[in-house]
Parts: sequence; structure tokens; C-alpha cells
Amino acid sequence: MTEKSPVLKELEILSSSREAYVAGGPVRDWLLGRKVLDIDLVVPDGAVALARRFAQSTTGHFVMLDEKEGVARVVCKDFILDFSQYRDMANNIEEDLYQRDFTINAVAVPLFSALPFLSKVPALSNHQITKSPNHQILDPTGGLADLDNRIIKAISQENLESDPLRLLRAYRFRSQLDFKIEQRTRDYIRDLSGSMDSVAPERISHELRLIMESEKAGRTLHEMVQVRLLHALLPEINPMDCMPQPGYHHLDVLDHSLAAVDAMEDLIAEPCNKFFLCEPMENWIAENSARISDLKWAAFLHDIGKPSCKGEKQGRTTFYRHDHTGSDMVLTIGKRLRWPKRETIFVAKMVGLHMRPFHLLKDIRQGGPTKRAMRRLLMETGADYPALFLLAMADSMSGCGPLKPPELDSDLAGLWKNVHIFYQDWLKPVKMRPRLLTGHDLQRIFELSPGPLIGKSLDALEEAQVEGAVSTRDEAVSWLKAWFDSDEDTGVDVSQS
Repeated sequence: MTEKSPVLKELEILSSSREAYVAGGPVRDWLLGRKVLDIDLVVPDGAVALARRFAQSTTGHFVMLDEKEGVARVVCKDFILDFSQYRDMANNIEEDLYQRDFTINAVAVPLFSALPFLSKVPALSNHQITKSPNHQILDPTGGLADLDNRIIKAISQENLESDPLRLLRAYRFRSQLDFKIEQRTRDYIRDLSGSMDSVAPERISHELRLIMESEKAGRTLHEMVQVRLLHALLPEINPMDCMPQPGYHHLDVLDHSLAAVDAMEDLIAEPCNKFFLCEPMENWIAENSARISDLKWAAFLHDIGKPSCKGEKQGRTTFYRHDHTGSDMVLTIGKRLRWPKRETIFVAKMVGLHMRPFHLLKDIRQGGPTKRAMRRLLMETGADYPALFLLAMADSMSGCGPLKPPELDSDLAGLWKNVHIFYQDWLKPVKMRPRLLTGHDLQRIFELSPGPLIGKSLDALEEAQVEGAVSTRDEAVSWLKAWFDSDEDTGVDVSQS
């Protein structure tokens, strides 16, 4: 017989000693057969003190979430328990449930009734969940029917107004559960979207990340645009709306950007549909799951610089340097939404480089691209070069105007193959071998002072190695002498070297 976990033992004691309920998301997920990773416990009062005692009894970690509202958290290994008390002077659990966001979350089960099912939660025992609670479910707002019909329905407009983050949560649930948001709730969200500026950026960023991590991010962003919610969160997209593009495209800038997210999700799911050398792409996707949501952001934001770069040349609309401008805008957006620095830099880098594969395609017709051009691209992307080609392919797939070359997608796939083979056969072996010369060697042999010139010299030498011009230490010294002698900007006198 499997011994009960300390958490289950304490929950049994709690259920027999006072009124307590499992409410909200865990009950919803039980009923949907989804994995349960946390429990929301509701008591009439004293939730914070109860959470402190629970943490001590289970050796869990206590976290204060909202002292004023009486909400605290206990983290026990891989399981989380949130403790809260009745909201806003509610007198009973039904009144508490009426103050929640959506009907599908306004359900509860008495703790004593939920214990048999809690004992089957994998994080609390060795069992698996085999069924969901089907009796003593408190459902004052009709949430069970909405779960059956897969509908997200706000309990009231006032409940959304009380915490505008709930507007965004509606679309997070839509993306994760693949439910439909009913029309009246969409109307509420449209009317209240302007109130999002009162919500802390960290809370907004958390919900957006959950949306981007889902498999329905593209469709969800489309629907957020329809109610102007995404415009409220990212005012930078307003000028993209209804901005026409040249003949390569069949959509305006905003709709093209949304379509790029759809295309990115298709590529992530089935890269072999577009890349005939697809195993390396599949490997990058599998090994970089944490970056997939950032890559979807890059797909959505890749053309965000176009409105401010719009121009005209010989009667044709142009967007020169929109990639560079867009990269700078991503840095601003990431700072405003409190994105982690590493993620912000990654998205900004992808946006700033997204046109480079298309520029390299021009070289293919002349037998290129050259090793030098591919190396420069790879030096900028690092090991994330597959991500750049996923972005370029998503960009191409979402542009289907009459002037788009019909072979563009296959040309991109061919370029990806060339770049990948070059990386594996030429650049990676050079990177893995010890340097022919080090920075200290350059200081000694050529009497260089520490500074940027050393890095520039080593970079030029590596390029020569990749191109096959240098393979030994003596050749490296001779090559650098010639390089210094031919480049007057270095100011290096090699006559005595």
C-alpha cells in the first residue's frame, strides 16, 4: 500500500476540521480530463494563517500573494496550493463563485468530496487520474453546461471591470482549451479594452506568453485583433492595420503579420512540409522548445517597422530598413512589457535579420551565396540560424501576392540546405579547433595593443580559414602580415614583424 503524501494527510485534516473547497481551474481541468498541477483552496476566512501552518506541516514554501485580499501560496516540490478566502465580503461559497471571471471557472467541490480525486493526482501519489469529480459540484452560474458546450462566458461585465486582466485571460483560455468566446463576452472585451493600461505589465506579459506557448496562438491573436484588445496591448500595431503592401503580398501589413504566426505554427508542427533537409530543423525545434513562443513573437513583429519606414520609389511603395527599425521597436516593446532580457534580444535579433535570407537568395542565381556571405550570416545568428530560416519561410508563406515568385519557398529551402551544410562542413570544424593564433600571439608578433583591432584581426583570420586560404600557424602569420599591409586603416607596421 502506497503511503500518503504529507500534502494529502494535511488536506484530510483540513477537510475534517473546517469548511473548505477546491474551486476554479483545478475543478475545470478535472472535468476536462486535463492534467492538474495545482489546487485552489477556498475557505471562509483566515486563508493566510492557514497557508502558513500548511507550509510548516508539509515543509512547503510559503509565498504571500495578496495580503489585503487574503491570498497565499504553498509550494510543495512539484505541486502548488493556493489558499484564498471569500471575496469582497461574500457570505458563502456560492457568492464567492459569482464574483469570478468566467462561468467555467465558477465551479467548486467541497474538499472532503474532492479527496478521492486528489489522491489520484500524479504529483501527490503514484496513481493516475481515472475519473473526475461528478457529484457535489457547486455550479451557481451554469459553468458545467458551458464546459460541455466549450464556451467561455463572462459572469458579468462588472466582474471583468474589477480586474481588466480578465479580458486577456479570456483569450488565454481560448488558446489553451480551444473554446469559443461567446458574443456577449466579446462585446464586453471590446468595450473594456481601453482599461488594459491599468494592469501591471508583468501580468500582461505572463498571459501573452501562455497564449504564445499554446498551439492556437495564431488564431487567438486574430480574434484579439477583432475586438481591438491586441491594439490596446501593442499600440505599435495600429498603423499596420489596413496598410497596403506591394504585389508580393495579398494582405495588409497587420493581416500578413498574423498570417505569419499561423505559418510559423504550421512549420513548427511539420517542418518537412517546406524544408527537404528537415532533420536538422526538427532537431533544433525539439531542443529549443523554450524559444518557440519567442519565435512566434518574431513572426508577428517582423514587419512592425514598416509603417515608419514607408516610402516611394518610382511609383512603388518601399519599406527600406524596416528590419532594423523593427528590431529597435522590439527592444522598446520588450522593455515596456518586462520581457526577460534574453528573450527580448532574441526576438529583436530575429526581426533585425529577417530580410537577410531573401538578400542571399539574389546570390543563388550567380552561383552563390559565397562562403564569406554565409559565414557573416552565421556569425550574427550563432546556433539559432534554423530559427531565422523558419522565420523567413513563415514570412514567405504568408505573402501570396501576384508578384511573388512561385519558386520562392523552394528557393528558401535550398538556401537553408546550403547554409546548414556550410555550417556543418566548414564553419563548425574551424570553431571547434584551437585557434591558429590567439590575441596574445597578435600582441607579441605584431606588437598590437589590447583593443578592437585584435578581435577584427582574429575574425578576418577565421574567415580566411573557412575559405581555405589558411590552414597552419605559419600561413596564418603570413596571411595577417599581408592583410595588415593591404589595409591601411589598421595602422599596423609589419615591416619589422
